[in-house]
Amino acid sequence: MIRKNAPVWILLLGGLLAAASCHPRDGRHAVVPRELMHTSFEELGWLPEAPPSLTPDKAHTGKYSVRVDDSNQYSLTYHSELGLLCHHKPRRFTLSAWVWVPSVKDDAELIFSLSNPGQPDPVLHKSLYLTDSGPFEAWKFVSRDFDLPPSISTKSVLAIYLWKGRAQEPVYADDIRLTELW
Repeated sequence: MIRKNAPVWILLLGGLLAAASCHPRDGRHAVVPRELMHTSFEELGWLPEAPPSLTPDKAHTGKYSVRVDDSNQYSLTYHSELGLLCHHKPRRFTLSAWVWVPSVKDDAELIFSLSNPGQPDPVLHKSLYLTDSGPFEAWKFVSRDFDLPPSISTKSVLAIYLWKGRAQEPVYADDIRLTELW
């Protein structure tokens, strides 16, 4: 029986081997990151009274960064309607920043939240944990990729902020960037 159907088996096996050797991205365009938002907080220096979390104490670039501590549970928050950043419905983002964390026990988080108008709960809430790895007491780069849910629209509102969490000492963030992967 196998000898009789040997050409069929050989063709089938050859087809499976050929399909397995194809790279999954063959024929597709490379993923291109497109910056949607970037702030080093220098553009806020003109404010007559600086928000309490905006500080010149430490900065990765420029003069300012945001800080969370016992007096400021939440940093200055970046808000934007999604349609002002991109004119289509995005599928994937990268959130990145430079952060200064004193020690592993100072577990603050960089938060990304996305809400639809008229809905009380966010459709997406992601945390970028800052104490997963060192160095500590030095500026380090952190980032996280995440997929967006299909329920968003260009009217969805995003918020990005630093949250104190369980941090006991001040934690700083600078050069926050949101990039679309497409």
